[in-house]
Amino acid sequence: MAIVKLKLRGNSPDGFLVILTAKNLDEETEGFLPPLPPNLESSFNEWQSAYRQIEAVRSCATFRLTPISVTIHSHAEHTVAVKDQLNQWLNTSDGRWRPIRDRLIAIAQQLHQSNDEIRVIIDAKDINLRRLPWQAWNLFEEHYPNAEVALSAPKSLNPKINKLVPKSAKVRILVAVGRSDGINTKDDLKVIQDLETDGVEVNCLIKPSRRDLCDALWDEQGYHIFVFTGHSGSQEDGQIGWIELNDRESLTIEEFKEALKQAIEKGLQLAIFNSCDGLGLANELAQIHLPQVIVMREPVPDPVAVDFLRYFFKEFTHNNKSLFTSVKKARKRLEHFKSDYPGAIWLPTICIEANVEPLTWQGLREISPPKVPPVKPDNSTHPPNKNIWLLIGLVGVVVGSGVAYLIGKKVNSDFSSVSAPEGTLIGKKVNSDFSSVPAPEGTWFYGGSTSWAPIRQYIDPEIKKAHRQQFELRYTSPINEPPGSGTGIQMLLKGELTFSQSSRPIADREYQQSQQRGFSLRQIPVALEGLVIAVHPDLQISGLTLGQIKDIYTGRITNWNQVGGPNLKITAYSRHPEDAGTVEFLVDNILSKEKLGSNVVYVNDTTEALRKLASDRSGIYYASAPEVVPQCQIKALPIARQGNSFVAPYIKPLIKAAECTKELRNKLNINAFKTGEYPITRQMFVIVKQNNGSLEQQAGEAYANMLLTTQGQKLMNEAGFVRIR
Repeated sequence: MAIVKLKLRGNSPDGFLVILTAKNLDEETEGFLPPLPPNLESSFNEWQSAYRQIEAVRSCATFRLTPISVTIHSHAEHTVAVKDQLNQWLNTSDGRWRPIRDRLIAIAQQLHQSNDEIRVIIDAKDINLRRLPWQAWNLFEEHYPNAEVALSAPKSLNPKINKLVPKSAKVRILVAVGRSDGINTKDDLKVIQDLETDGVEVNCLIKPSRRDLCDALWDEQGYHIFVFTGHSGSQEDGQIGWIELNDRESLTIEEFKEALKQAIEKGLQLAIFNSCDGLGLANELAQIHLPQVIVMREPVPDPVAVDFLRYFFKEFTHNNKSLFTSVKKARKRLEHFKSDYPGAIWLPTICIEANVEPLTWQGLREISPPKVPPVKPDNSTHPPNKNIWLLIGLVGVVVGSGVAYLIGKKVNSDFSSVSAPEGTLIGKKVNSDFSSVPAPEGTWFYGGSTSWAPIRQYIDPEIKKAHRQQFELRYTSPINEPPGSGTGIQMLLKGELTFSQSSRPIADREYQQSQQRGFSLRQIPVALEGLVIAVHPDLQISGLTLGQIKDIYTGRITNWNQVGGPNLKITAYSRHPEDAGTVEFLVDNILSKEKLGSNVVYVNDTTEALRKLASDRSGIYYASAPEVVPQCQIKALPIARQGNSFVAPYIKPLIKAAECTKELRNKLNINAFKTGEYPITRQMFVIVKQNNGSLEQQAGEAYANMLLTTQGQKLMNEAGFVRIR
């Protein structure tokens, strides 16, 4: 086994210190890799956003509901863009990086002569680097065609752990099926149970309690493989993950780590989490010395998850391939999903400790434990900063149908720490406050979505404090049209705005219009928010389902008694579709692209709608949660995807209109928006012109970067929006 490792340290303005080592060749090469380019991160975020909007992906993801606005065709274009931008970055002509690239090619030529299996390991802490599809680098594709790329795990604090082997002549697999609504776990289970024909002992736990799971992991015979299938998740930074064990209990690894430690001590070698967002789980499992893990970077639809497991176990058990080769072949066989789920082939990722021999099926059947080479001291002349490096890795966990958050970064604390010209900070180490973000001097015009009004109230004064008069923002309303996302983008296209604020993604027609004008548009997600259904405070109704909302706004439900309310004709208020991103969101995501019914009464803006609603007991309206929930004269309704599982957009108990005062108002249920428990959430975007690095582009990107700092995200949260970092 030949090991080629790229150790990347830092995220400074000068780039990453990179140390290339080849274990079998006993050599080391040093170089520098330029910082992550903004276009790469932008492409990745756009791919990630588009991928998560595919219906089959959304159905298996539980973290939030985001707009369905990207076609499969456009998502495929995002995939190509990520690969192109990745290769432009890694194939840079920068003289400090060239020695690494040239040496990688030379090492590949030497190792191929030995016919040894090659494993390539990326040793990095930065979540930006860990999430990238390194296997798509054409250098790896051309010179390391049979090598799988893995992520490195942290070095063990106790490397002399002597693992036992399970007290069983058979390979033993423990399977836990957790909460799995929206996921077809039966096929996952069948793939594993089919291994019983090969003499494998399979023990299944269906929605176990915490005690049942821990008791099983403490089993005296021990297990070779642990499999979890169901829902799970991770924090934004990829450090902490959890599994949803049943309908009531969610556990972090920390909460059952003693049981896992015992299982590892008794010979646990491989754990398969066919669930959501594996990086956080992998990081925590690394802390208890599970040496090899396979995780999925993003939510995985059922067909992809099941096929990966089937292909993996075929290579691993029947063909006796190593963990690396089995994952490589199984991952490549997902190619037939390219048209339906572009980028699915990138998702399976191995995390491994550096000094662990790759697992094989034959190795699991052996009587003696797998051999672990002694840990040698790190002879690198560049010892890592002990405060900087925390790496991901495990000894055998496969995460399948999961969710990963947006690329995490070290984030600035306030607007003053952000700057913009000479390239945006997106994709780099992010500042903590507004003043740390470079911004071009001048007066910059912006406008757009009315849903952004609370954000402007919180953000603009702080930007002014941080940048004084050097970076001056001026909100601009349209002259003859009502404000809104669509209006703002049109003003941007016409040169009336520097950048715009939108509550929906850019439409294909708007992309085409920008190209006709000689530039392109870029959408930068900066926050999430809930969409709220509002009614008169005296209307007696427990809530609405998504289907009922659809039927009201398409005209199929016309009386409140059809949804459990009084015998009263419904007056459905809405803004005009051509003006408001919120209307487009409703049509695309709730109405399944059906047109608004002839029963709809149109208003110019949310202020007018809420005023009408306060005096119209029959009325209904929809708007941004921060605009609606704190209002005293109307009532926000709980919403359910289906049935009676209503989730309120406010923190219970509801403060009724008669009790509502300036000091005592309903507060937003931010946690329900963040977790996806509340059914209707969407992303908020800054729309920026891409025009050869013009000052307008720099200003728009600087503004977005400020919103993505620690200070910016905190203020967005205070304004009633969900931070994405």
